Amino acid sequence: MTPAEQQLLLLSTLIQLEKRIRQTQTLAEFAFAAVNETLRLIRYRQGILWEMKLTGKPGIEAVSGVDKPEKNAPFIVYLHDLIEKTLSTSDSRKILSLKKEDIDKRFQDGWQEWGIGALLWCPLISPLGEIQGGLVFIRPEAWNEAEIALTERVAEAYAYTWDALKQRKQPWYSQLGKGKKTLRLWGLFFFVLFMVLPIRLSVLAPVEIVPYNDIIVSSPIDGVIRRFFISPNDVVKKGQSLFRLDDTAIRNEYEVSKKSMSVAQTEHLRAVNKAFADEKSRESVMLLEAQIREKTAEVNYMAELLERCEVRAETDGLAVFGDVNDWLGKPVVVGEKIMSIANPKSIEAEIRLPVGDAINLEEGAEVLVFLNVEPDRPLTAKLRRAAYEAQLTPEGALAFRLKASLISKDRLSRIGLRGTAKIYGK
Repeated sequence: MTPAEQQLLLLSTLIQLEKRIRQTQTLAEFAFAAVNETLRLIRYRQGILWEMKLTGKPGIEAVSGVDKPEKNAPFIVYLHDLIEKTLSTSDSRKILSLKKEDIDKRFQDGWQEWGIGALLWCPLISPLGEIQGGLVFIRPEAWNEAEIALTERVAEAYAYTWDALKQRKQPWYSQLGKGKKTLRLWGLFFFVLFMVLPIRLSVLAPVEIVPYNDIIVSSPIDGVIRRFFISPNDVVKKGQSLFRLDDTAIRNEYEVSKKSMSVAQTEHLRAVNKAFADEKSRESVMLLEAQIREKTAEVNYMAELLERCEVRAETDGLAVFGDVNDWLGKPVVVGEKIMSIANPKSIEAEIRLPVGDAINLEEGAEVLVFLNVEPDRPLTAKLRRAAYEAQLTPEGALAFRLKASLISKDRLSRIGLRGTAKIYGK
C-alpha cells in the first residue's frame, strides 16, 4: 500500500470513528465505544474512560474488554490513584505520552507490576472549558507523534458527544453545581437538610440463592472418584448411592488379608491337633490365636473401607454439585467436599458485600432481593448473619459474606439464582 493510500485509509477510519461516536444514544453506549472502538484508529492493549465527579474526584467508568470494572480490584485502584495524581499536575489539560520515568516514584513499582510500557493521557474538555473526564490508553511500546495527533483530533468529537449525552440524560439537579460557588451553596443547603431529616443508609451487593442447613457429602477416605450414580441437581432418597471411589487397591489388600487370616486359622488348627502330644505345639496355640484376632481385625477393617468406597445419601433432598466430568478420575482426600444435599424448600440468600461498600449492619436488618429472572418482584428477607472477616470472591475482590433468611412465602426461588440485594443499615 502506497503512503497516499495509507493516508486515505487513515482518514476514512477517522471519519467513520467520529461518526460512530456521534451516533451513540446513551452514556453506556458511548463509554463502550470510546474504550473499545478507538482500537480501529490506534493500537493499544487497554483503554480506560474516567469521569470527573461533582466531588472533584475521578471515577473509572469503563475499561476495554470488561463488562463492568470492579472498583475494588487492585489494578483499578492503582489506575484511579494514578489518574488523580496526574490531574494535580499543571499539564493535566494536555494530551501526554507518559513513560515510567515521567510519573511519581510511588507509582513506578505498580507501573512495572502491571506491565505498563507507555501511557497516553487524553483529557476530554467540555464546551465550557472544564475537564469532564478523559481517556487513558496503555500499551508496551511508546506512542509516536502521529498517534498523538490522531488522538487529539478524535478527543474533540468524544468530548462534544459525551457532554451532549450528559445534558440529554442527566436530571435537572445535575445542573445545580456548574459553578463552584453555586455548588458550595447547594452543598450547604443539603447539609442542613440532611441534619434535620433522618436518613436510612442502604447498600447494593450481589446475591445468590443457596440452600439452608444443607448436608455436606465429603470423601470418607483418600482415593480417586471412579463413578457417579446421579447427575447434578437430581432428587435423591435416603440410602441412595451417590458416587463410588476406585476400590482396586483396597480390594486387593482385602483379598490378601483374607488369605493371611485363612493361613493363620490353618496353622492354629494344626497346632491344636498337635497340642495333645507335643508340649511345644501347645505353647504356640495362644500365639496363633492372637494372630487370628489380628488378621480378623485387618479383614474387618478392609471390608469397612470397601463399604465406604460407595457413598450413599444420608437424607432425602437435591444433590448440588458441579459437572460430573470435573470429578471423575480426580484424587480426593478424606473430608474433601464433593457435593451437598439440600432441601429445595429450605433456602436463604447469600450476599457478597464489597469491602468498599460496607456499612453498619445489625441482625434482623431489612433486605430486598432482586433476582435477575424477575427484577420487578423483589423478595423480602431479614439479615441473619454477617461475617466480620472479608474473603476473596471468585472475581478477586474482597467482600463480606452475609446470610439473609427469606420471608416471602408466596413463591419459592430456585437454588443458584442470582441477582442484587439491597441491604438497609442503621
